Order: sequence, then C-alpha cells, then structure tokens
Amino acid sequence: MSRTPNSIHQLKKAARYRVSQDFTDFYRNQFLQGELLTFVELHFLPYHGGYTVVFQERNLYLQEQENADIIDCLSDYLRLAAV
Repeated sequence: MSRTPNSIHQLKKAARYRVSQDFTDFYRNQFLQGELLTFVELHFLPYHGGYTVVFQERNLYLQEQENADIIDCLSDYLRLAAV
C-alpha cells in the first residue's frame, strides 16, 4: 500500500494521516506539520470547484484553482500515519 495519497480521491476511510509540512486551506485554516487527521469522507462542490475533506478532527477546504498546488501534490502535505 502506498504510504502517501497522490490524490484526494485516494484517501482511505478511517485511515489516519499525518501532516508532513505546514499548509493553509482555502479558508486560511492552518494545518501544522505533525498534526494527525482521521479521514471520514470527501465532498465536491462542482459549482464552486471546491472540495471539503472531512476528517474526524476538523475539515479541510480546497478550491480547484486557488489550492491547485495542494490538490495536485497531496503527497507533499499528507502521509499515511504509522499505527
């Protein structure tokens, strides 16, 4: 199994991910290196071109144009956490 999701569509339900480098989402929420997040589900809002990534701990909001660097290179930001 890959240790890093290359796409937000590859996130696995109930899997825990560790933030591997600091980043900020569309609404300026900060995600800090080392933070643990447990994936729940993904929602796409086609009208706005936005994604809501639901984690148990909190949500991540990404917009296709403004956050393309994160969406296109998710493996630079999230890694599957060791159990």
